[in-house]
Amino acid sequence: MVPIIERRRTPRVELNADESLTFELRHRVQLLDISQTGALVGCDTAVPVGTRGQLRAGIAAHTFSAEVDVKRHHPKPPVRTQFGMGTAFGSMDDRSRKFLDEILQRARD
Repeated sequence: MVPIIERRRTPRVELNADESLTFELRHRVQLLDISQTGALVGCDTAVPVGTRGQLRAGIAAHTFSAEVDVKRHHPKPPVRTQFGMGTAFGSMDDRSRKFLDEILQRARD
C-alpha cells in the first residue's frame, strides 16, 4: 500500500449537517420578457426551481438589479439549446424599481 502524502498546509474540517456555506455561480441569461413582478429568462444551464439569485442588467445608460427566485421551468424554451425559467422579483433598490416602472410604462404607451 502506497502511503498518502498530505499536501495541505492546514487541516480540513468537516461541517455538521446543520451548517452550510453558499457557493455562488454565474449564469449568462437572455431576458425574454419582464413584468412588474418577474421575468422570463433563457439560460444555457438548467437552474433548479427554488434557486435564488441576483439578476443584473445594463440597459442603455441604466443598470437594473433585483433578487429573483426561480419559480418554474418554461415548457417551450425560446431557443432549443436553452432552458426557459420563470422568475419572481424579490427585493430591488429604488433606482432599479423606478427604471423598471419606466420601461413598463414606455411599453404600454
